[in-house]
Amino acid sequence: MGVVKIWNAMEVAEDARESRSSEIHSSSLNVDHSLSLPGMTPRIIELCKDLFKKWAKLDDSNFSAETISGGITNLLLKVSVKEENGNIVNMTVRLYGPNTEYVIHRGRELQVSP
Repeated sequence: MGVVKIWNAMEVAEDARESRSSEIHSSSLNVDHSLSLPGMTPRIIELCKDLFKKWAKLDDSNFSAETISGGITNLLLKVSVKEENGNIVNMTVRLYGPNTEYVIHRGRELQVSP
């Protein structure tokens, strides 16, 4: 049996930064995820338009959101966007829970996110 290399999160993050294979977008907007999904959807749409300027002029009806899962500290959503050319773009939006910055160092977490 050969040598097995153990996955190292820091190496993966460094490789991603060097290759620019992924981009982590962030926004200063807040979404209150204690609301129901229909209650928070307008703010999620606003967040998407803030993060991706090419969608800023799209009608809100071009956006849809559904819950993927809820965790102890985060809420994950699948957001679908119908672009002007008809393409559908799906993405995961991660909403951090309230006061989690006291428990989790978000900067360090983003460094190791592939």
